[in-house]
Amino acid sequence: MSSHPHSTPQRPHIEVGKTPAGRMLSSMTQRVAQWRAGQLINSALKLAGEPSLVLDLPCAADGLWPLLSTSESRVVIAANPHAEHLAAALAGLHTTFSHRVHPLQTSLFAIDLGANAVDCIFSLHGLQQIDDPLRRMLVLREFNRVTRDCVIVSVWVDGNLQAARQTPLSRRNSQVHTRAQIEREFTAAGFHISGHRDFMPGLAMQRLYVLRKLS
Repeated sequence: MSSHPHSTPQRPHIEVGKTPAGRMLSSMTQRVAQWRAGQLINSALKLAGEPSLVLDLPCAADGLWPLLSTSESRVVIAANPHAEHLAAALAGLHTTFSHRVHPLQTSLFAIDLGANAVDCIFSLHGLQQIDDPLRRMLVLREFNRVTRDCVIVSVWVDGNLQAARQTPLSRRNSQVHTRAQIEREFTAAGFHISGHRDFMPGLAMQRLYVLRKLS
């Protein structure tokens, strides 16, 4: 997927060597991808029961708007292991939302919150950065500890055209998972799969899973 799915619309970057028509097409593609990402996140939040207190980990620059724009009462803990990334996310936040966002510098592997601290954990990029199944399990179990209800997590899965077109090397580097494998990991970490939302069904690798914590 060429556009970052968790970022607000930005001024198009003028790419050297591209014709005006090419730049226009690139900008249009980016806007469509951002619109679809917002639609996808909104749908996942509805499936999760419109949680009131959400931990966004790791949050991205200008990436809080989809979580905040669908509910006037939702509060978000914007968390990131890196202070500069956290500062960038807060700097890009519209003032309309600033009073509903609380920053937290913390690790994916040891979240600085107590057990059952939030209604939902939203992680658009967390698992996509981890290629070791044992480390993924550490993160998933930490998610299970901190959420009282559900997790929305994004992964790249097989069974679509984008994954089928990858070479073995690019597939390994982009950390594409077989659906059966990643879903077994979710279950082993103590979650039930409530459902999923695909960025482009049958075409794109990105899938949002909505996981419910088992009691």
